[in-house]
Amino acid sequence: MSSAVLRRVVVHDRYQLELKLGYPLRKGQATRYRIDTYLFAPHSLGINPTSYPQSEFYRDIQHYVRMKTPSFTLAGLLDSATSPLARSEALMRNRQDGLTPDVEESLRNSLRILRAVLKSAVQNHLTPLAIAPAPMTIETEEYFIDLVASAIESVDQIERRYRALYEQLIAANASPELLRAFRLTDESISILIEDLLLRVHQLAHAWLSPPLLVKWQMTLVARIRAEIDYRTAQGYPSVLRKATRENYMRRVSALKKFTSSVLWLSTNTRREGTTLEHILFAGVAGVSMVFATLVAFYAQAAYGEFTMPVFVALVVGYMFKDRIKETGKSLSSHLLNQRLYDYRTFIETQDGRRQLGYVREKVNYLPLSAVPEEVMAARKAGPHDDLSFAGIETTLLYAKSVILRKDAFDHMTRDGMEVTAINDIMRFDLRPFLRKMDEPYEQRLMLKGQQVRSVRCHRTYQLNLVSVFTGEDGAVTCERTLLTLDREGIQRIEQFNAAGEPEPPHRPRLMLQAADFTEGE
Repeated sequence: MSSAVLRRVVVHDRYQLELKLGYPLRKGQATRYRIDTYLFAPHSLGINPTSYPQSEFYRDIQHYVRMKTPSFTLAGLLDSATSPLARSEALMRNRQDGLTPDVEESLRNSLRILRAVLKSAVQNHLTPLAIAPAPMTIETEEYFIDLVASAIESVDQIERRYRALYEQLIAANASPELLRAFRLTDESISILIEDLLLRVHQLAHAWLSPPLLVKWQMTLVARIRAEIDYRTAQGYPSVLRKATRENYMRRVSALKKFTSSVLWLSTNTRREGTTLEHILFAGVAGVSMVFATLVAFYAQAAYGEFTMPVFVALVVGYMFKDRIKETGKSLSSHLLNQRLYDYRTFIETQDGRRQLGYVREKVNYLPLSAVPEEVMAARKAGPHDDLSFAGIETTLLYAKSVILRKDAFDHMTRDGMEVTAINDIMRFDLRPFLRKMDEPYEQRLMLKGQQVRSVRCHRTYQLNLVSVFTGEDGAVTCERTLLTLDREGIQRIEQFNAAGEPEPPHRPRLMLQAADFTEGE
């Protein structure tokens, strides 16, 4: 099993960058990773410890920790005994006497996992369609037809087998909660299939010539209409019409969260080192009190108890006591920041009964002289603006240390399916970096032939992220991500290895309701 951290950086929306880290679990062993991300921002953006303190950085990031979706092919979903569909069918066999609470819980989990696994399986199956053939041939047309036809056939079988479970649940006197989970998952699966087939419909013109194109678009329309009619007949409110667009989006989002939440993990974040901080602060207060008391004793012994010199000595002693206390607290905080992280997030199972590990994180600003040589080498490699290295960048370090318990692997299962990794998804809101930017477009004069023309130029800014991954074997990997921004948000993203060579793009996947192809959940 690979022990390398799986990394993916994508644009979540105009203002948010999504960094997804996958931590493979090592069976029977504790798993440790360290990920240091150095963010290089132009000084002109006004990012510094005063304008953008660490507390604001933590406010602008959002974490999700979940189990990696189990991987199945469409054939595996139908045939494998460990697939959530087969698992649900097995749980329903010979249940005429009713369902126990444990069986109902297992069924709820299996039903909801099916939607996540089905999405991944269909996307992987149809992913080749994301890249149009050049040129279009009889072979590519046959490939498209075979791929789409096999996907539709498999999906039809999965839906038939899934929906056949409802009558069995009724016969077994399933609880209202379980029946509700079944129907919500059923609705979510129907929406999923409709969205994917709509996307295939849009791509068909790049694969098929006109005669076949018309035929297969009609086939796809009929299959999509069948999903819409099914949801209408079942009374599901997720049918997209002009009057229901707002409710539709809210419903789709809620259904997705309901089904995918079975893979989520609970987190509990605490500030690190609070006990040690209190101990150090108490020690500093004690030292300052000792100083003030010694001054008071000395003054009383030298000048008597109620004299003006004693009064002055007490005031001066208190002044120095206060300064000693505050200076000691500042030094203690600096020492703790060097030795400890800012926060520690404990990863737990949803019921909170088992702790799977924890993630430590901290952020601080660094002078360029403190940036490791290998990081600067990765930063300077590949395409860049030469002016970026004229000492006009601010460097922000975001460090994460991940420790997963050796028995975490044993608990990372869901109803007979083994989960091999934990996904840590972080969304970073970049709007604070846009505040000081100039207008995104500016008219400039240029000479074209014998004429002076006015042209519109695009003003952009670049952020560089260099990520350093350190595995348990001590191996270090550097990767650089180049973000191009303007005042309106993220414009594009490019990735390079430590040598400055462009990284091959992630294999595009068939996305839901998206204008471009990026990797799905």
